[in-house]
Amino acid sequence: MRRFDASKFLFFTASIIIILGFTFILGLYLGGHKSPLYMAVLDVKHQVEDSFATLFGELPTLTKTSPHQFLQPAKYEGEGVTINGPSSNDYEFILLAGFFDGGNEIRLIRRDGSIVNRWPVKFSEIFEDASYLIHPPSTDWNVDLHGVVALPDGSIVFNFEDSGLVKLDRDGAVAWKLAMATHHSVEIAEDGGFWVCGVQYHDENSKSPFPPFKPPFEEDTVLRVSEDGQVLQEISVPRLLYDNGLEAVLTANGCSFDRDTWFNEEVVHLNKVAELSRDSANNFPMFAPHDLLISLRGRNLLAVFSPDSKKIKWWKIGPWKRQHDPEFSPDGSIVVFNNNIYRDAFGMRPHDSQSYSDIPRITNIMACNPATDECKVLYGGVKGQEFLSVIRGKVELTARNGLLITEFEGGRVFETDENGRIVWEYINRYDENRVLEITEARIYPASYFSETDWGSQENSWGRLSKTQ
Repeated sequence: MRRFDASKFLFFTASIIIILGFTFILGLYLGGHKSPLYMAVLDVKHQVEDSFATLFGELPTLTKTSPHQFLQPAKYEGEGVTINGPSSNDYEFILLAGFFDGGNEIRLIRRDGSIVNRWPVKFSEIFEDASYLIHPPSTDWNVDLHGVVALPDGSIVFNFEDSGLVKLDRDGAVAWKLAMATHHSVEIAEDGGFWVCGVQYHDENSKSPFPPFKPPFEEDTVLRVSEDGQVLQEISVPRLLYDNGLEAVLTANGCSFDRDTWFNEEVVHLNKVAELSRDSANNFPMFAPHDLLISLRGRNLLAVFSPDSKKIKWWKIGPWKRQHDPEFSPDGSIVVFNNNIYRDAFGMRPHDSQSYSDIPRITNIMACNPATDECKVLYGGVKGQEFLSVIRGKVELTARNGLLITEFEGGRVFETDENGRIVWEYINRYDENRVLEITEARIYPASYFSETDWGSQENSWGRLSKTQ
């Protein structure tokens, strides 16, 4: 038997302690100075953690056992149309975009919930080659719909979020598709075509057009798309701000912008483009017909600019927080969906976007007069009007001076009258405890459509309409 050698034991023990101590001290030094080596190791650690979290989070989606990414805890009772007050208009249709019956779908329904028409859509079938995207959806359940409008002939134009713009005719056939990373909103341009949010990607090997921001990052753009799906104009939102002397606004985010700063791949987060119509322009003395209103979520900022001169005529930060979907109101104010909360409400788990019941329901709808700077809450924030969307959300002004509100995480759409009373409500129920998200809703008078006999078409949508 070999004898225990105390000197060797002490030597190896001391060596291990010295190595561990040196490693610990080196780690403290590198961390304190945020050296490139430290940042590289930290980045690898985050990537490994995120990969495992993504894998386990994606299993229900990849196996098609549960539409996990579209589900939220239920906050409200009921299913389908739960309120259909006498003051609502039976001669109106409501367009819904969301996840229905196992897939992404756009529906046109009556006030009683019966289906007028439906457009089930699958990204993989419309965009068979998705190589134009940096990160194409892994499955049809890894992309949702965000931004949709209906046209008088019964066709629709919509975004696959961050993945492409599509026009379908009333029977669901593809009229055209735009292979670009479009997102968030689609609005009809008054003189034809559409205003859409887009994005250009700058990889890590490119030179930054917006120093001190270092690639890789996304450059949000405003797109003017023709009626046949061609890009007529593309306006860079960061360039718009730089050229209007607002670089200081973009960099007023607490970031040190040192050489080793890690950036989150977004210079701005554009989530809406709205056009000022000729009819409403008289109530906005600061602006002109066809000026554009944009919303930059990450800066809590709204701005109005001319798409021709690229001059910003008005901008304001807050009092809204992480806002969405601003609209020009005929009364001379701008109405905005004020999320009024930050994403940390979801918690610290990677990719978590579950809106739990203990999150305060503090979202509201605000109006701001750009001429007087007066801002007020139109709906929400008082007893009986509580609702919440930590992310996303839409608001539409109704013809009766009310609001149509899409509560994204609540899987809920509801309409209020001019006194704030709910006159119509829809819940997208999945099971007893969960709902499916709804990304957008719009009201259309039945007279808006040239199509009057939706159920007469001999296709799956028409047959379903006649049986509802």
